[in-house]
Amino acid sequence: MANKRIVQISDTHLTPAGEVPSFNQQLDPFDKLSQVFADVKKMEVKPDYVVITGDLIHEGTTSDYAELKKNLHKEEQNLGIPIFVLLGNHDRTEPFYEGFLGQQAKSKFYQKVTLKGIDNYFLDTTFGNIEQGYLDQKQLDWLSEHLSKDNKNPALIFMHHPIAGASLKHMRFSVLQNGSELLQVCGQGNVKGIFSGHIHFPTTYLTEGILNSVAESTAYHIDCRNNQQHYVNDAVGYNIITLSEENNIGVENRYLYWGQKIVKEIPIGETGFVDPSIFN
Repeated sequence: MANKRIVQISDTHLTPAGEVPSFNQQLDPFDKLSQVFADVKKMEVKPDYVVITGDLIHEGTTSDYAELKKNLHKEEQNLGIPIFVLLGNHDRTEPFYEGFLGQQAKSKFYQKVTLKGIDNYFLDTTFGNIEQGYLDQKQLDWLSEHLSKDNKNPALIFMHHPIAGASLKHMRFSVLQNGSELLQVCGQGNVKGIFSGHIHFPTTYLTEGILNSVAESTAYHIDCRNNQQHYVNDAVGYNIITLSEENNIGVENRYLYWGQKIVKEIPIGETGFVDPSIFN
């Protein structure tokens, strides 16, 4: 197997029709996403596929998702590669099913796609419209069955909420709340990496020997270094994932724009995991 390259885009937060950009963005998030696709098109070695890891539209409607489907189809034609999407906490499941998929809505959107000798698992970590992520038992059982049965190919997991790790010690209030359960399931298969977004800054760390990589947003960066006060500025970034012939994996962070102006401040309270009873 030759080297495989996957472009990961995350947290596009595209503005619904008639609304203003979220989080006081000074630049149009549609234009920012166009910058990313233009940059990908310049790559000398074309990537094998693109994955957008959630928060596609900032609380959009059916027509917004239909327009997104049309725009991504154009980008697929321009690049000559498939584009896959999954949902984040600012996405709305029913409008997504109706507008993007043209299907009757289900409670969760997750799937397995084998491409170029890689088993890709696109998970749904949303729980209603709350900020935190959670994987329901049905989805964990589905993943467990596939990973334990199909363990010859390298497996990559894509989801919106990251697992808590060394560099996310003070982000536990916002990330995947049952990451330990996911890691137990991952141990049954040939998982090489877990790729996520949500927190709007890039970071990489190991959990149970598995690479975890979080992508920058294409819409805005959040500076979380101050545990009690976060700062927002416009930014455009994405990741390029490389899986080598030997199944070694690495990630390049690409930055296309970095705004210096602070456009929003977010006060933070408790930073630990939330009460698990809310997921009952």
